[in-house]
Amino acid sequence: MKLWKRTVLLMLVTLLCALIPVGTLSLYITGKRSLNNAAETYGRQLENGKILLEQFWDNSKYEQMSETGKKAYMGFQFQRCCGEGMALIDRKSNAVIENLTDYKVVGLENLGLKDEGDPYAYKIQKLGQKYLLLQMEPLSRPEGYEVLSVREVTGLFAELRQTAVWFLGIYLAVFLIAGLFIYMMMRRTVEQMEKLQEVAEKQELLMGALSHEMRTPLTSIIGYSDTLRHVKLKDEQKDRALEHINREGKRLEALSGKMLQMLGLYQNHAIQMEMTMAGDLLNHVIDMEKEQAEKKAVHLKMECEAFSMKMDPALMESLLINLIDNALKATDAGGSIWVKAYEKAGKKIFEVSDTGMGIPEEELGKITDAFYMVDKSRSRKEGGSGLGLALCVKVAEIHGGCLKIESRQREGTTVRAIF
Repeated sequence: MKLWKRTVLLMLVTLLCALIPVGTLSLYITGKRSLNNAAETYGRQLENGKILLEQFWDNSKYEQMSETGKKAYMGFQFQRCCGEGMALIDRKSNAVIENLTDYKVVGLENLGLKDEGDPYAYKIQKLGQKYLLLQMEPLSRPEGYEVLSVREVTGLFAELRQTAVWFLGIYLAVFLIAGLFIYMMMRRTVEQMEKLQEVAEKQELLMGALSHEMRTPLTSIIGYSDTLRHVKLKDEQKDRALEHINREGKRLEALSGKMLQMLGLYQNHAIQMEMTMAGDLLNHVIDMEKEQAEKKAVHLKMECEAFSMKMDPALMESLLINLIDNALKATDAGGSIWVKAYEKAGKKIFEVSDTGMGIPEEELGKITDAFYMVDKSRSRKEGGSGLGLALCVKVAEIHGGCLKIESRQREGTTVRAIF
């Protein structure tokens, strides 16, 4: 697994570890608050019943009654003041004197409801599928008795379970959204870093290749210049040496110019897109290349359909000039070069084809590499640098297009820039 994916996974685990306790705590607080509210409501009812019972209780009458009368009087007063959901308990024996609840009350000695600090102390007891909220209040009149409140809160627990489901859904959504956001941000950051690294690597390769390519013409220039300085040559030999120095110097000039262009494109310096007519672009390029074609006795022809395209005119001009220059280098006197611009199947196509020597099939996959030359001796003789097609590929990519090359040896080459 890649480092950035491990980082995303670690961040998601950290987020999950943070969400679980937060969600659990939130659910606990919500449940506790709901139970406390219910306990306060039922506690007030219990307290009111207790107060009424104490107010209506008449000890003097009670003491004068028989055991049967006492029992009837106590039951009457309890039902009158407290009502359903409550039971009257003998504190000493824990016996149930009156039970107005729907349940049999047993095991009161283990309730643990003697919390003096909380007036609404309660205990939750599970009975089958039901949940009961139990509260107890001691009576001052009659002495030795307590009132037990038994309330069913099963619905409250059902709501808490529903709340838990909602909480889970919300936190899961938060986790997924946050996780997706983190993943996309990390991926975008890594892609940007990889692009920067790729650009740096390409520039490093270009500089290394440039250094290697410059060594040959520089060695030749230095050698011929040393010969001219230290050896007496005939005029014909001098002219040949000077011509060689001039040719290699021009090749170095072209090489450095192409190199600067490549570096500028890889750094994505200001590119100005504007709508430009294909005909205007081709006419300008043909005017610039016409003289070179005439010198080589090569026929330069143009065919253009009327359409416009959003482009950086300077870069597109550079693309076409490089393609035409390559065609001129590959085409002997009497040959022809066609420069075309047309639309086909929704695509805008600029095409340069020649009747030159062509490219071997096994070389087609390499010719767009920087400094690669099919025929190095011929390219150097013509002043080639091996950067032209690499530059064209980059220009096409900047315009959202691609370069397609077709060639047959001794028949010619066709290069299409498709947008």
